[in-house]
Amino acid sequence: VEVESTTATMPYWDGCSIETQKKFKDFYAYCQFMATLACLSCGNPAWPLAVLLAIQLASLLMTLVRKGLLSARGYHYGYTASLVVPYFVGLRSMLFTQTYEFPFMLALAYGMYQLRRRGVSKYALWIPVVLGRLLVGDKFISYSAW
Repeated sequence: VEVESTTATMPYWDGCSIETQKKFKDFYAYCQFMATLACLSCGNPAWPLAVLLAIQLASLLMTLVRKGLLSARGYHYGYTASLVVPYFVGLRSMLFTQTYEFPFMLALAYGMYQLRRRGVSKYALWIPVVLGRLLVGDKFISYSAW
């Protein structure tokens, strides 16, 4: 029997309310927009590395749950904690490099998330962003971020 291994199919713990599940799922979805924008970012070259922890930790945590070494609650709390790390990277980047890339990403991700929830095609959302990134190129890389 093959077991699904995506975060969307990871079960929640007994007694977890539908409202709590929805909050987790909403946060996960928003973070996916932020992670993609981070990888497309052209200011701080550390962005793709910041989101790597959550991607790698999710696989490890899912394996631990399947082997019975971690509870479903532990998975969701651990994964959520790993998703918060890039926000600290963003705050650090904003404070020490005096750039506004992070607040811009927060706002853009929120807008895209809300549009997607309202049924706008993911292609209609991402094609302009990718084209914009291609047009901008690497003009705004902040080497001082390192």
